[in-house]
Amino acid sequence: MILVAMSLLLVGVRLFFPDSMVIYAQKDKPDFIQVFFPIGGAYSEQNSVRSALLDNTKKGVEISLPLTSIDHVRIDPANEAAEVVIIKIELRHLFGTETYMPNDLLAHAKPLQMIDKLEVTPAGLLIRSTGNDPAFELLLNKSSGLYQFIMLGMISVLLSFAVFLVVKKFAHLKMPTASSKVYLITIPLLISLGVAALFYPGFMSYDTLHALRSARNGVIDSMWPPMVSYVWRVVDLVSSNPSAMHFSQVFLLLFSIFFIVFSFTKKISYATVFLLIYLSIPVVLGTVAVIWKDVLMAAFFMAGFAVIVFMRQVINKWGVIFLSLLAAFLIFLGVCSRHNAIAAAVPLIFYLAWVLSSRILKSPAKLWLGVILLGSALTGAAFSTKSQLDNYSLPGFVKMNNSNDVFIQAVRVLDVAGASLCLGTNLFADIVPNISLAEIKSVYDPRHANLSKGLLDKVPLDNRINRVWTKVAVDHPICFFYNKFQLTKYMIGADSGVQFLITAPSVDKNEYGYSLPESSLRDSAVSYIVQASQLTLFKPWFLYLISITAFIYMLLARVLSTEYLVIFLSAVFYFASLVAFGNTADARLPFYTTTTLLIFTFMSILEFKKRLSRL
Repeated sequence: MILVAMSLLLVGVRLFFPDSMVIYAQKDKPDFIQVFFPIGGAYSEQNSVRSALLDNTKKGVEISLPLTSIDHVRIDPANEAAEVVIIKIELRHLFGTETYMPNDLLAHAKPLQMIDKLEVTPAGLLIRSTGNDPAFELLLNKSSGLYQFIMLGMISVLLSFAVFLVVKKFAHLKMPTASSKVYLITIPLLISLGVAALFYPGFMSYDTLHALRSARNGVIDSMWPPMVSYVWRVVDLVSSNPSAMHFSQVFLLLFSIFFIVFSFTKKISYATVFLLIYLSIPVVLGTVAVIWKDVLMAAFFMAGFAVIVFMRQVINKWGVIFLSLLAAFLIFLGVCSRHNAIAAAVPLIFYLAWVLSSRILKSPAKLWLGVILLGSALTGAAFSTKSQLDNYSLPGFVKMNNSNDVFIQAVRVLDVAGASLCLGTNLFADIVPNISLAEIKSVYDPRHANLSKGLLDKVPLDNRINRVWTKVAVDHPICFFYNKFQLTKYMIGADSGVQFLITAPSVDKNEYGYSLPESSLRDSAVSYIVQASQLTLFKPWFLYLISITAFIYMLLARVLSTEYLVIFLSAVFYFASLVAFGNTADARLPFYTTTTLLIFTFMSILEFKKRLSRL
């Protein structure tokens, strides 16, 4: 167990500091250098990195290398006919640097196009190009990857042995109860501060700034959930620095997760290990780096669930009443933080209803009836109140625009477009007869509604699309799900390459003057998020597959507790709502599902470990 933990830690360190290529070159005029990687056996623009504009300087150009093993790259030293002198090329690894001097470059380089000759001169390797877009291939040594693997293996074994000795030495010591309470706060607090400092003041996309403007200037629409702006308005009372909002939602999330895992395991060490593993997942770290409503929603739901778990241990009547109201309020805030959040809330609300009803009703029949009635009442109240907040702004209850209908109709346009491509015919013919299948294909992109704007501009968003959508669902039930399938594929990272919108590593232009300071550590973290997201181990679809396996195991082993079932169902319900009503495939969207399923999987591993210890 210790060896696995140390190995994962070192793999994380390795991913955090990816290999890079530094090209030292001089040109007779400013231009770019572009490096292509043979992913899948072929070069492509998607798998390439282009440098900033390079002038006549000896300063090196650093290019991050992919995590996959490669033994050659294609280098385009210029975009047009020119003379380029490459002084040297360095391959920087975690445990060393390989340097290719001019003679080495000549021996390992092979011209591909538009290069007259390669010649070693006193200044370096001279490349004379004969036309636009010159390119040559550079062969790389294969031994570096094996060397790094051996080094990581040796270090993980040594660290594991050292940790084992420390644990063995101090395992007999009993920590005082007060320490556990202190650790419950300090560990997630310190980690949250670290996250907030690393990404200070927090990445901010268009969605983020819309919520901020609404918080400070007033909510005028519900295109994005107004509750996010109301929460930010409260945080602004403490500090108007956006990092306050960033830290607040990250700390609430991490503290709640830490408390939940601790409540399940009764071990601070397990909760700490989980938190570190959790933040090492690229899609998790990439999402918490941004001030997004997805993190806020997950934080409220996790906090509400944590309160219910704690409430089960409380005996005092007034304590139970207070905690039940707090849990209901936190879940309600989560419901209001995303338009589809009610799906995730249903299992949490019924779990609250079960905990409360089981304290009063002892008969199984009455207990189930009480759970159904109370759970339904709380769910209905939460959803209806949230709907009112989408129609009226606070605090004056002023009527505002509600765009939920337009949102649903846009989703249906994409569904019909997907079915049209699946069948090879225009299913919009009844309302847009002049659009061709080729036009639909050219303007349809399942990854994001904004990328399909050309299609949404051509199809009327009114009741007519609802009728067409219903007809397609009835007449073509298989192709009807084509868009849903494509959306899901991108959302869970089942496509090749970097996951779609794995993060938003910038602060969009704004009137407040907020921007990102220079930070090489933050840039390394972003590089890790992007590079590591391509590993199968970190792909959401792989994590979900493991969680399904964990569910089957816990079911068969009869260790599936009510709490485990609740978080699993909450994750599944929420993901189902994303597929059913989603019009974007951003990596952040299933953040709550990823979070809850990671907790579930971690607990299943501990249950398996516990069972093995009994044998």
